[in-house]
Formats: sequence, C-alpha cells, structure tokens
Amino acid sequence: MIPDLLRTPRRAAARGFTLIELLVVIAIIAILASMLLPALAKAKSKAQATSCLNNCKQLQLCWQLYALDHDDVMVPNAISSTYAWIDGTGDSLAYNLPGATNKAIVRRGLLFKYNDSDKIYACPGQKQIFAQNRGNRLLNLEPARSYSVSGQMHGGTFDGRSVSPIILSGNPANRPAYKKVTEIYSPGSAQAFVFIDESEYTIDDGYFAVQVVANSWQNYPGYRHGGSSGLSFADGHAEVWKWRETSTGQLRNPSGFAATFAGNRDLQRLRNAYIELPPRP
Repeated sequence: MIPDLLRTPRRAAARGFTLIELLVVIAIIAILASMLLPALAKAKSKAQATSCLNNCKQLQLCWQLYALDHDDVMVPNAISSTYAWIDGTGDSLAYNLPGATNKAIVRRGLLFKYNDSDKIYACPGQKQIFAQNRGNRLLNLEPARSYSVSGQMHGGTFDGRSVSPIILSGNPANRPAYKKVTEIYSPGSAQAFVFIDESEYTIDDGYFAVQVVANSWQNYPGYRHGGSSGLSFADGHAEVWKWRETSTGQLRNPSGFAATFAGNRDLQRLRNAYIELPPRP
C-alpha cells in the first residue's frame, strides 16, 4: 500500500470563464476604451495642428525669401495666372478634379524653388476634398493644396506686365493690395496674415478674400484639427487660431457670400488681420 504522502495529487478539473465573467471583462475594456479614445483623438488633433503650424512657417519663409530676392516685392498672387505663388491656370478650380489633387500646380509656382516639398502645401488634417464637378460631394482624397494667400498681399489679376489689385465689394478703395513688404500697415506686419489654411468648400484660386465691411464671408477658413486654422504673418511668425463661433464650422456654401454674420467674432478677427479699419465714430 502506497503511503498517502507519496500519492500523486489529483489535478483540479479544468475550468473556463463563465459567460458573466466574459461580459464583465468586455464591459471593463469598453469603459477603458471610452476613456482613452477622446484623449487619443485630442492628441492626434494637436499633432495635426502643430504640423499645420510648421507648414505655415515654411511657406512664410519662402514668401520672405522671395521678397529678399526681388527688392522687397512680394511674390505675386495673381488669379488664374502662372505669374503667382502657385500656378493659377491649373488651380482656378481647385475643388474640382483633377485640379484638387494635382501637385503640379504648386511645383510650377514661383515659391516652389525655395522649398521643394509638396507636403508643406497641404494641411495634414485635411483628408477630404470637395468635388464640385462630382456632384458637390466630399471625397476621401488628399488635396494638393490647403493654403491660400491674403488678397492684400500682392493679390489681383495679371495684365501681362503687372498685377492689378482687386477692390472687393465694400472694401475701401484707398486700401489696395500691397506690392512690397515695407508697405504693410494697419495692421502692421505682426498682425497682417499672409497664408491661411482655407476651407475645402471655397479653396480655388490661391487668393483668400475678406470683406472688411459687409457681415459675410467670401472665402471660408479651414475648420480642422479641433476647429482651428493655421495662419502665417508678414513678420515671419505663425499661429493656430481656434475659432470661437459654431457657425464658422458650419460654412458649407461653396458659392461664397454666405448669409450675414453680424457680430461674428471669427469674421471680425480675420477682418482685422486683413485691413484694420479705424473705429466708427
């Protein structure tokens, strides 16, 4: 007879998880995911905003180098012309295909030789284009360009010799677009924006227009990476502007001249960075 101490103990019967235990584990995982996902989304949005900011800085540096090489004259921002910072002949309908995804429009531009990276022309937060010639639909395609230049910065139409400024409806006739960097005033170079991350619903010719008197948007700012846009300024710095008004994120009409927005803080802020008018008496 084998002593009890030498007996091999019987193994416990194999036991799996019960359905209730599995459901509890799944519920815990779901709770943890619901807590982590917003934080991850916020971190991703912040990273995209930082990348957009860097793009604006790089484009602004190109803009400044061009002026240094051309006796203080800004790079032209002529509509529908090759005499511009981007090739406007191929970019006149940038929310149409294939123009919206055609990187040749930036490669043929006058700024491209100062930085030959295609990536700095597109906001990393823009993952769709608005295809007007595809039934006014958003398509999951990355754009060739997300940024435009203020119409005040050597903007207008090219007549074969020079750029003729455009006076927007309601804007003061005595404040035409600047031609040289040293002409910038009211606002000064630290407040006057040059490049702006533009909405996919209005980006077309590289010229960003702001009506400084009428209470309406002509071109729309981008509303990416947490409801913000990247902007650069004539003194060389760049900022990310977080938009305050819910209506700014709801601008969808690609024809421009949207409904009135009296008291819109975002519109007023952009006006002041375009042409700063004296206070009304």
